[in-house]
Amino acid sequence: MVSREWLLILLILVQIISCTSKPRGEGYFESGRSQALPDSAKVKAVVSVSRGDAKEKLSAVLFAVPNKKYRLELSGTFGLSAASILWKEEGWKVVMQQNERYMEGTGNCIFVPIYGGVDIHKFAALFFGQRVNSLDCNDSFPQNLKLEYEGNFASVTTDTVETDNYPSLQLEIKSIDKKAEWKSGVWNLNVPENYVRITDY
Repeated sequence: MVSREWLLILLILVQIISCTSKPRGEGYFESGRSQALPDSAKVKAVVSVSRGDAKEKLSAVLFAVPNKKYRLELSGTFGLSAASILWKEEGWKVVMQQNERYMEGTGNCIFVPIYGGVDIHKFAALFFGQRVNSLDCNDSFPQNLKLEYEGNFASVTTDTVETDNYPSLQLEIKSIDKKAEWKSGVWNLNVPENYVRITDY
């Protein structure tokens, strides 16, 4: 009859073998990884914003039909909404719930909280594990941003000296669901009447 000690040893060995034989998952941003953009997808991610010693983590969910429409939801502690971004070919809208402010405009260049004007298609591509060389809307006016990639992480920092005044951002992709379904209402972003529109961006 097998003793309890031997059973315990066997269980430990099985766990060790299963862990060592399990292939290591390849990160979304691993070099040499070539990915085609899906027809549509829901991406879950974590966005970390660092300024000096302060660091804030935001949960991010991107609903996307690449090159046609995007909806990004950012939420902070306890799931409270921090910002919502909606881009469609006819126009874009950014709503900042915590500040009760909003912005809207047209074109591919939208205002993203923290970094200012960015190309929405380049920004969204990061959520799909695509490496981009810049987030600039216009190559004539570079933002001096530096992008680095490793595993599931994309880091955005500035090349300027004033790093304390310009927070760094890190995006970690958690999952990409290419078969996700959502309600049509996701493509409507309502702004409460008491919110103030920002125009000087």
